[in-house]
Amino acid sequence: MTLSVVGSNVSVSTRSQPFWKDISKLTLATELLHQQLYVIGRDIESKHGNLLMAYGAKKTCAPDGCAVSLYSFRLAGGYRLALRGFGVFIGLNRIGGLFMHRYHVEPRWMPTARFEPIAWLPKQMSRTRKVRTWQYGAAMELVNQVFAFFWNYESWVRDRYGTHYRIGQLAAFQRLDNKVVHWDTLKAWEVMW
Repeated sequence: MTLSVVGSNVSVSTRSQPFWKDISKLTLATELLHQQLYVIGRDIESKHGNLLMAYGAKKTCAPDGCAVSLYSFRLAGGYRLALRGFGVFIGLNRIGGLFMHRYHVEPRWMPTARFEPIAWLPKQMSRTRKVRTWQYGAAMELVNQVFAFFWNYESWVRDRYGTHYRIGQLAAFQRLDNKVVHWDTLKAWEVMW
C-alpha cells in the first residue's frame, strides 16, 4: 500500500507493527534511550573532550549560557537530528518531524521538520500528537534513522576509546539505581532496527 505523506509517496507495510505497538520493544527502546542519553551526557564532559563535538555535532547554547545545550547533526539524506537531555528529535523535509521523549519513547509528530523554536525545557516543546496508523511507514523511516545514528555513534566510541570507556560509564549508570543496563549497546540498538 502506498500513502501520501506530506506530498511524498511512502511505502507502508500493513503487516508490520511499529516498535511502539510491541510492549517488549517499547520497553527496550525506553531503556535504551534513557541509557543512551545518560552516557552521551558523560561523553560531553569526557576527559577526552566533548565527544559529541568530535563526532560532528553543532552545539547551540541556551540563551542564559551553555550549562544547557542542544546538539544537532545533519545526517546523510537530509535528516536533521537534535539531542536534548530530555529526548531526541529527527526530521526530514519531505516527511516532517518526530520527537521521542527520554522516558516516554513512543514517537510524537511535530509540526515541523526542524527542532525550532528550540525547546530548552520539556514544557517549551511545540505541540505534538500521536502518530496515526497511516503514518507508520514515515514514522518508522525517521525512527530507524535515530536508531542507526545511536548504533553508529556507539560503534565510533568503541572503536576510538575502547570498550572499557563505555563500560565505566554504564557501571556508573547502574550505580544510580538503574535496574536494567544494556552492556552490549550495539547489539541492543541492532534489535531495534
